[in-house]
Amino acid sequence: MTEKLNLTIEKVVNSANDTLKNKWNFNIGWKFKKADIPGADKPAFNDSDWETVSAPHTFNDIDTFDNYMEGGHNGERNMFTGKTWYRKYFKLNKEDEDKKIFIEFEGVRQAADVYINGKKLEGKYENGFIPFGFDLTPYVTFGDTENVLAIMVDNTFPYKTEETGDILSWHDSHWHPTHGGIYRNVYLHIKDKLHITLPLYSFLKTQGTYVYATDIKEDSADVHVEAEVINGHDTSKTTDFVTEVLDRDGNVVLTMNESRELASGEKVIFHTAGHLTDIHRWFPVHPYVYTVRSKLVVDEEVVDTQETPFGIRTFEFTNNQGFFINGQPLKLQGWGQRPTNEWAGLGAAYPNWMHGFIFQQMKDAGGNFIRWGHSAGAPVDVELADKYGLITVQPGVDGEGSTVGGVYSDVSYTIRANAYRDMIIYYRNHPSILVWEGGNQSVPEQEAQTLKNMTDTWDPHGNRAYAHRRCNLTMSDYVDVSIGTEGSWELKSKGKPVIEGEYNREEAARRVWDRFTPGYEDYETAAGSAYNLTSEEFARNQAKHYEKISHPAHGGGANWIFSDSTSHGRVYSEVSRVSGVVDGVMLPKEAYFSLKAIYRNDPQVHLIGHWNYPKGTVKDVYVMANAPKVELFINGNSQGFGALSHDYLFTFENIIWEPGTVKAVAYDEEGNTVAEQVKKTAGDPVSVKLSVITGPNGFRANGSDVVLIDAEAIDGDGNRCPTFEGRIDFQVEGPAIYRGGYNSGKEHSTNNPYLDLEAGVNRVAIRSTQTPGLVNVTAKVAGLQSDSVEIEAKPVAVWNGLTEEMPVVPGITLGEEPPVGEGPDPNLKLTDEENAGPTLINDFSYSGIAVPGGVKGNAHIGALIFSDEEDEFPYLPNHLIGSEYIQVPNEDRNYKALDLMHFSVEQQTEVWIAHDDLLERPEWLIEEYEETESKLFVKNHSHTLFKKTVDAGTALTLGGNQDETNVKDCNMYVVFAKKQQN
Repeated sequence: MTEKLNLTIEKVVNSANDTLKNKWNFNIGWKFKKADIPGADKPAFNDSDWETVSAPHTFNDIDTFDNYMEGGHNGERNMFTGKTWYRKYFKLNKEDEDKKIFIEFEGVRQAADVYINGKKLEGKYENGFIPFGFDLTPYVTFGDTENVLAIMVDNTFPYKTEETGDILSWHDSHWHPTHGGIYRNVYLHIKDKLHITLPLYSFLKTQGTYVYATDIKEDSADVHVEAEVINGHDTSKTTDFVTEVLDRDGNVVLTMNESRELASGEKVIFHTAGHLTDIHRWFPVHPYVYTVRSKLVVDEEVVDTQETPFGIRTFEFTNNQGFFINGQPLKLQGWGQRPTNEWAGLGAAYPNWMHGFIFQQMKDAGGNFIRWGHSAGAPVDVELADKYGLITVQPGVDGEGSTVGGVYSDVSYTIRANAYRDMIIYYRNHPSILVWEGGNQSVPEQEAQTLKNMTDTWDPHGNRAYAHRRCNLTMSDYVDVSIGTEGSWELKSKGKPVIEGEYNREEAARRVWDRFTPGYEDYETAAGSAYNLTSEEFARNQAKHYEKISHPAHGGGANWIFSDSTSHGRVYSEVSRVSGVVDGVMLPKEAYFSLKAIYRNDPQVHLIGHWNYPKGTVKDVYVMANAPKVELFINGNSQGFGALSHDYLFTFENIIWEPGTVKAVAYDEEGNTVAEQVKKTAGDPVSVKLSVITGPNGFRANGSDVVLIDAEAIDGDGNRCPTFEGRIDFQVEGPAIYRGGYNSGKEHSTNNPYLDLEAGVNRVAIRSTQTPGLVNVTAKVAGLQSDSVEIEAKPVAVWNGLTEEMPVVPGITLGEEPPVGEGPDPNLKLTDEENAGPTLINDFSYSGIAVPGGVKGNAHIGALIFSDEEDEFPYLPNHLIGSEYIQVPNEDRNYKALDLMHFSVEQQTEVWIAHDDLLERPEWLIEEYEETESKLFVKNHSHTLFKKTVDAGTALTLGGNQDETNVKDCNMYVVFAKKQQN
């Protein structure tokens, strides 16, 4: 359907006041070719045989989630990488000929060159994650002549900068799957020559609007609005800058203004301030977001407007009482998530409402925190964090630190620093962001100083914390908060608070219930895999891992990760990193419900697993609950109370299975029932059931919208059959494209009109075209009754490439607003014991599977070598006697990690590493340590000692014991540290 829209800037009256329509959706109707085509930048180029697509779009949706994970710290690499082209035709009204025309891209992976009507715009976009834009005004035409915007998009791996060939570390599938394309939204801005600038610094050198609050009291706050304004007219303009604060219902609750005379070509910062009373605070449980509407008025006519989100909150990170927001203590608990946010069948590109679907899952499970790892989350993700109340750690762009393969790159750092600056300018008004992350590792002091200065320059009034993960002692002069790993607390001895960046890296697939379910009795992951866990084991381990952040002094933080990702995985019989609590199409694993019982404050109980076992099955039953007591019933008969461990996990041993119902009842201290859950034995499958999930406005015929369809095998009573696994075939009729889903343990399960149900269910995606109409989807399983659903692809009004219809996210309803609290207790201090740290090795953390013994003092003959075995040192060279050493578990001898352990040293230190001579030396050991002639014998194996002398304050990160090999009859390396003797 085509309907002419009035694209002239016009007044639009709403309930608050006059505003202007000056931003247009530019997503629809791009021509695309997956090849580097000479001449594709030219307006007259013939692209008639190119594919028509709409943004968000990735050309890797068809080749992701379909290959087993590799070793060597690689993510998915068997996919298309290279240069591709997008072209888009659009017209501009003749009436807008005196306006300014800007293009805004929310993100392109990994790099882009932009051409308008054959003119290459100055600057190459290479950071891949931060929004950017260009001024198209000098090069566009108005009226009946078409304009052509051409984009060369390059996701070559490894990506090297165009000018120098430097490698950019964050463009690596180890961290960020290389899903290329215009994978986020695109907008066209049509603005008066006198206008509020856009917050797009690179290429435009503009900073937009900055809103913040000062003097925040219980019922009031001072609101400040700073806006950069440019007068592009040939004459001076007397300008009124009017700002209105709107509440959630659109009512104006505060108006401020400032007047100035702007000379032709002048750029100024307007600053208004006002006192707002009866304020509403932004809490995670009550995320109240105001809107600030800024208007430029000339001769009583509104010529430009800009809307900015705004939230009022105070917060404090402490090193002895955890985290406080608005004076209330709050344990941060949530997830890390890749900014690519991959979805099987769709890759990194899908509509905004599906991001909202993910945030709703996080919120339902009690999440209040998200850390993007290790590059910036998308604009829609930060908007959703504002709306849903998820406190956000927002980085710029990073992999791990400032080097690639140990080689420092000034070029890479400059791009990274500029991206960090651009990120702050773009996102600094969002109330959910409380932490700017300067890097996923410590960086050289000069870099830390630069990034901290950028923070202070571009967000001087936000009071946000600056942080790094894996902080060394140098970072203590710059960071406000240390980001820990697997429960570590770097810089604790320096008084720095901690939040967790990534705890629990375990992996397990959703489909593998347990080792009592038929077909999985002898379940084993592929040789060399770091984990061999079932969904049940993964779920019950959540309680154990939560202890890493449960101490009251700890701020809390991120479970790693929310959804399965094609970044680096350690299970080589899976097509993704199965660390997520939901899988690659966001279907929940049992671990999701376990964390829900841990994270939520209201009473929760969850029976881990299903209740469909073979006759004669005897197994332990596990229940996760946030109550002090849980009782188990089978067919109404009590099986007693569970044994509590790790504060949340209840174990019922040797339960004899019988068909019927199993019920878990949770009680409070007085014996009152506070929560219960029932699971029942499903009958034989008889039919397929399809369920449809769409966005708030239905299925939109815009070429990029998606409808999700859940397919289940159900019994005669409509119950899902939890152990059913079988092929299901889909048939789609009508104007839509089947994108499908995947199977977690099968290669090449994508891009087929069929897949397998896993644990009785799977989810597929159907993408819209630009043609409206009815879409019919039928699903068939051999031997079962089929099911069909009909979805209407609704028309979208488009005129010459532009549409008023903006991407949408689901709305939320706020509950009761909490009161403002009193904040930390000023009289509560750390004890001397809590303040004390090791004399030499400090801030030790370990990311392996098993539990380390930690740092031990006074190494001597007869001391225990490993934390999980009884073997002792039979002999030590004299230079190691009396040293400190790290007692690690020998079980982790085959665990692969770039950052297995991390620590810093307080003094100039000799670091010695004893590595088993049965093994090939890992790359990190060869590159960073000097081999000596000294030997150490551990469990009758000869170990060569490697040495490195480091200065006081040095932070060290050590990798795994082996890189590619999986030698089982070997020992884990042992680390010693001894003060350098003068």
